[in-house]
Amino acid sequence: MSLQTKIDTIIKSVGSINIQDFVELSNFDKISGFYNKPNIEKIGKSGQFITSPEISSLFSIAITNQFLKEFPEVKNVNLFELGPGNGLLSMDIYYYLKSKNINVNDVTLFEKSDYFIEKISEKSEVKVNFIKNLYDYKIDNEDLVFIYSNEFFDAIGSKQFIYNNGNFNEIKISKNNDEYLLIKDSTIISKELLNYYSSYKFKDNDILEHSNLILNILSDIQKLECKKYFFTTTDYGYTKLPFKSTLRLLSNHKKLNLFDKFENVDYSFGVNFELLNNFFLKNNPSIIYQKDLILNNLPIEYLKSSDKNIREMIDLISGKKFGSMGTSFLNLSFKKNE
Repeated sequence: MSLQTKIDTIIKSVGSINIQDFVELSNFDKISGFYNKPNIEKIGKSGQFITSPEISSLFSIAITNQFLKEFPEVKNVNLFELGPGNGLLSMDIYYYLKSKNINVNDVTLFEKSDYFIEKISEKSEVKVNFIKNLYDYKIDNEDLVFIYSNEFFDAIGSKQFIYNNGNFNEIKISKNNDEYLLIKDSTIISKELLNYYSSYKFKDNDILEHSNLILNILSDIQKLECKKYFFTTTDYGYTKLPFKSTLRLLSNHKKLNLFDKFENVDYSFGVNFELLNNFFLKNNPSIIYQKDLILNNLPIEYLKSSDKNIREMIDLISGKKFGSMGTSFLNLSFKKNE
């Protein structure tokens, strides 16, 4: 059954499908979801989109040095990546740490996609453990853990709500005479959303994106039974609500409009870094631009290199060549050291 047929079946059964369920089904359905579909290159120049680790290993060096600045005396470490994709980021980090005579005890990857699990397993020369639930991560709580992700949270579904006359209605997808359309439906969590985002003054037709799926992931991270860890995540996002939809569709590196096509499409959202920051507030998180992540953490020999290829790679992964979009790539990090 095609993805579109599955969506049509849900709409026919209950009248509509919310944006979060639509994106989760489109991205992660076991058979038809984008991240599980076989024989389709997903990340890279020949894929649907490309990420910084695919462009250059300099990105991996930068976030590893960000970790090493917080734990400069580390001799042994456990690696834990959220959403590894092709696995390049973890492998680059592993070998960079090895080059500094730092022992990597364990590499664990949190990955829901069977496609990526199979792909990493086939190519990896390093022993890797896979988990599909964060609460399955088990490690000696005295061990130091380096937790990291890149463009992970943007793939997690969010519900969309529209504000009108003092309340939120949920935006859903329905169908009429073979035409897909967005509808508004009342929601019992309107007051809860107004309380949660009470620092904002909403105007009629403002759009709010809210993801309990992300909140659940953050809660699971917070409950990890390890006393010492460094957490860093980089993504396309914002620190203040944009009051509009941030849902993006990409296929073959091209942007699409909603309902242009259903197959082989990557759906993602801008990530609410304010939400992440507030969740980990007691850990004193820091939010910086990806540009500053790169420029503050690459070794000086790279930053001052006259090699054109290195200069081009730095410009790419720092967002310099993306114009204003470059300032929308953000990094949040914090240290836990009990």
